[in-house]
Amino acid sequence: MDSTLDRPRKLWSVLRKLVSIVVLLVTLGYATISLLVAHVLTRPNNRPNATEPDDVSADALAWSARTADGLTLRGWYCPTPKKRRLIVLVHGMGGSRDEMARIGHDLHEEGYDVLLFDTRGHGVSDESRLYMGGRERADLRAVLDWANRQGYSSDRVGWLGWSMGASTLLMEAEQNPRIKAVVLDSPFGNLPELLDRQLTRHSHLPKVFNPGILIAARLVYGVRTDNLIPLRSALQWGTRPMLLIHGEADSIVPVYQSRQIARVVGPTCEARFLPGVEHVGAYRLQPDRYIAAVDRFFDRNLAH
Repeated sequence: MDSTLDRPRKLWSVLRKLVSIVVLLVTLGYATISLLVAHVLTRPNNRPNATEPDDVSADALAWSARTADGLTLRGWYCPTPKKRRLIVLVHGMGGSRDEMARIGHDLHEEGYDVLLFDTRGHGVSDESRLYMGGRERADLRAVLDWANRQGYSSDRVGWLGWSMGASTLLMEAEQNPRIKAVVLDSPFGNLPELLDRQLTRHSHLPKVFNPGILIAARLVYGVRTDNLIPLRSALQWGTRPMLLIHGEADSIVPVYQSRQIARVVGPTCEARFLPGVEHVGAYRLQPDRYIAAVDRFFDRNLAH
């Protein structure tokens, strides 16, 4: 056979092999980067608390509860002598009870019993990956079970959640009628839609990596995000009272997601959309007005 005919064939064979190697290397690189970023973005956010119990109240007591899946949550319980109405504060992603300490102090001063706690994987509660409100729902059930054992009927327990904490409350309330009255500050309404906009901001990678990161988070770490849509949960809210607060200048969770929640919930939702206010920024800007609005809401809607 003419050797001149073999040369192109050999050349094409080499090229095919090189292309295959390049494709394999690119695929492995994509998968590795996606896996590493998924690990970083879902890893525990545990750290020592920066505030002390006395920052909330001289009456603050160490508190703990066990979840159904075996994790210990830790926090502070601030009772009043009458133990009439309990407000549970639920922080956001990457936070802890620290970010709610001043609100807890102010509500306790208004005469409420207050519980501040670190959700799983945050503060000094047991370590856990971040599930974006999926498994964190079990934390809320553990808190409510504890409150009921302490003699607080569900209609005397109010909830105030920030950001992911607010969204977790809304999702849990879909199937938990014991959650009776909530204040939601800056919740997301559709996590898949939000991640499509925000994931590159956290990963510092091009958007083409988003699917790989989400697949790695689900398959390797069990973190599923496609079903975390509080807006759907809002369809089951019914006639329970809700106070919804969201800053119109929110650069993390766009305010339109809360507007959608308010429309779905209907007349039992008291919505306050605040011009010029950033993500969970309403309390920091106007703490007295914030506490007054929250106090009025719970005073009207919790049993005495």
